[in-house]
Amino acid sequence: MDDLIDAVLSASRVLVAVAARSLSDVAEEVTLTQYRTLIVLASRGPQNLVGLAEAVGVTPATATRMCDRLVKKGLIARSEEPSDRRHVNLDLTKKGLALVTKVTKRRRREIESIVETIALGERATVIQALRRFADAAGGVPEQDWSTGWDL
Repeated sequence: MDDLIDAVLSASRVLVAVAARSLSDVAEEVTLTQYRTLIVLASRGPQNLVGLAEAVGVTPATATRMCDRLVKKGLIARSEEPSDRRHVNLDLTKKGLALVTKVTKRRRREIESIVETIALGERATVIQALRRFADAAGGVPEQDWSTGWDL
């Protein structure tokens, strides 16, 4: 079990480094939590503030301040529910989607260069292991959440 945990920790360090590098071009534009907010909106579509706060793991007050900043930056937009003006939805703008797409493409390129070094005969095993790990963690496969977003 220790070998498995050590292997996952090593892989996670690499993936964190890849994620950090993929965000470096937009670091002055958004914080990590703001980027996670954009990803939630990209993956789940429009959200109300409470649902968004829960998905990102922040309080509604923190989400409000963060969304105010993202609206000012033109990355998300607010819209009222026609049947209940008290209900406000938050969604990505074209600019927000472009930022998510840019970061995702950079991350995919870097991961691709790493994966290319894995022998063809070993790739199926790696795929199976990573899918099992993501399933155990409750993750959503990328193709499931990005459908229609052209990421």
